[in-house]
Formats: sequence, structure tokens, C-alpha cells
Amino acid sequence: MATQGISFAQFGAIAPHILRSRKPIMGHGPHGIGKSAVVYQLAEKLHTIIAEVPDGYVYPVIERRASQMADTGDVIGVPEPGDSDYGRETKFAPMGWFLRACNEPCILFFDEVDRANSDVRQSLMELTDSRKIAGHFLHPDTIIIAMVNGGAYDENNAYQVSELDPAEHDRWWHCDLEPTIKDWLDWADGKVLEVTWDFINNNHSHLEHKGEMEPHKVYPSRRSWHHFDKCLQDAKTAGTDLLAANEAGKVGMDVYFIGEGFIGQEAAIAFKDFVDKYEKQVSVDDVLNGKKGKLIEKFQVNDSNAMIDKLAISDQIKDGLTETQATNLAKFIYTIQAELAMKAWEKLTNANPEVVKMLWETEVEKGKDFGEYIREIVTVGKDT
Repeated sequence: MATQGISFAQFGAIAPHILRSRKPIMGHGPHGIGKSAVVYQLAEKLHTIIAEVPDGYVYPVIERRASQMADTGDVIGVPEPGDSDYGRETKFAPMGWFLRACNEPCILFFDEVDRANSDVRQSLMELTDSRKIAGHFLHPDTIIIAMVNGGAYDENNAYQVSELDPAEHDRWWHCDLEPTIKDWLDWADGKVLEVTWDFINNNHSHLEHKGEMEPHKVYPSRRSWHHFDKCLQDAKTAGTDLLAANEAGKVGMDVYFIGEGFIGQEAAIAFKDFVDKYEKQVSVDDVLNGKKGKLIEKFQVNDSNAMIDKLAISDQIKDGLTETQATNLAKFIYTIQAELAMKAWEKLTNANPEVVKMLWETEVEKGKDFGEYIREIVTVGKDT
């Protein structure tokens, strides 16, 4: 039975309570969802969680692939002879990465722990339990985080990983990560091309594959979308805009072939088709954020009607709007036919009454607010 995962936003809210106690965290989740990115994002704000470090201190992330550690020596260090009060003895000289974690606050990030051999995993037990290895203690404000692919959600055993035994498992605070579409959209805003962001915003199912995977078939993931978009961006920087339309108003097949290799055939076809029509499309995001005004001005009755339906079921309306978005929405409704404005008012009231309250006092033209306009429409309707 699959467990209920938490979003990245929820992880960001819960993790501080674990980290203040300096307890190690192990996140479980599918490949390509951005688990590693979450660790680096956390590093940027960790100074607000660990009160003992200077304000503004950015935690360095020391990333180690546990799956690439050959044996216990890669964790505990190498033996070296020395003198003591009792005579000659052997001590362990710590690895450089571990010595740094003992002398300054940092995040020790172990990736793919469940792909490591048992000797390496056993060596990590002392570190996660006692915060020391072979007599060397971590800095009091150093944090330990691990990310793995295995987890309770992996019902199909798709990953070639090992189960942690009960003693290992008990050393960590565990969480199954299941990021939402909004998590990706919030992260990607400003990092990917606008057309890529808009495509995912309007085609949630193409962000990542759910379910079983056929061997040797390419599927989309949050990571592969980032890789694909980076290729498009770098090509444009180098002087080749792969998304530029040709004389027929279509983008070249290069976009499809590059996409197919990163996000798979189905998503690549859908993306190319979206880009071909992009300049003629108006999304919910366009309306709420004041984009593509010239296209909106040309809306016919069917266009306005379809947009009202999209707005009424959109996540943006359900989640609530900013003041600027509320203003843009009020002005959009003000410009469409009166009977459609009434339909919009009714549908939005059912979708999220709080949004309608925001619209009510929004000025749609000098000296007139949205509520006054709706009252005028209702009055005219009654008179007729």
C-alpha cells in the first residue's frame, strides 16, 4: 500500500523542527523530482533555522555519493601510525570532506545511500547516531541529510536498491517526498523558458510519468524537462532559436527530436504542437498576469466563454490571487460581453468566494469598481 507523501513546500515547513535537534533526515522519492535541489535550497536558508550560526551564513553542501564509496575506508578514513602515552598506536586520518564537516557548519549530503554496499552503510551508522566517526566529532551545527530512490511508494520495485535493516532505518527521520505541480512551477518560474513553464502549467500530465515503465523507453521527469529546456536556452544563446517559427508558422523538427530524447515521444509531440500554436494561445496565467493583451482584445464570444470555464477550474483561482492578479481578472471580465460577465461572476463565486470579494472593490475604470459594474448588469437584466 502506497504511503501519503509530502510536498516540497510541506518538507520546507517540517524539516526545520528536525534540524534544530540536529537529527539526520532521509528523503525518499522517485528519480528526477528534484530531491538534490531541495537540499541546496535548504542550505540557503538554514541560517534562519540554526540560531547558533551567523545571520546570512550560507551552509556549504558537501555531497557524497554513497553508492560510489568502495568500502569503509571511504567513510572512516585511512589508518596511520603515531605515538601516544602508551606507545605506538594506529589512528584513523579522516577524509578531507569529513574533516571539514567537523570544523565548520555544513550540510553533509549523502545521495543514494540505499545503493551503497553494506560495509559503507554500516560505517554511516555511527555518524548518524553519535555524530562521530573513529573519534572525530562533527561540528555541533553540521547537518546530515540523505536522499534515496527507495521508499514505501515504490510498489513496483522499480529501483535496484537495498533495504536498510531496522537498526540502520532507526537512525533517520524519514519522509516520502511527493512534490506537487505547484512545487515545480514555483521552482521553475524564471529558470525555464516562458513557453516551457506555460506548457507544463497547461499540461500537468506531461511533467512526469506515473506508473510502470517499459524498458529502454524515455519518460518525462522534472529533471529531464530542465535538461531539455537548458538545451533550448543554450541554443538561443549560441544564436539558434529552435523555437522560432518557419514560413509555415511551425517550429522545426529539431525541437521534437531533442525533446524525444529527454522527455519521450508523447511529451515531445505535445510540446511541439503547443509551441506551434503558442503565439495564438491565451492561458489562465496570461489573463491573471496581464499578458497577451492584444490577443485578448480580439476575443470572440466563444473565446471568452472558454476562458471563463478555464478560470473557474484553475488552481490559481482555487489557491487565491494576488492584488495585481485580481485587478487583471476584474478588468478582463469588464471587457467581455455582459451576459458572459454574469456567468464569470457566478462561476468564480462557486469556485472561490474569497476571490470574488477581492474583485468586488477593484477599480475597472476611473470612478467605477467591479461591484458597481455587476450591479449595473443585474439591474439591466431585471429591467429587461
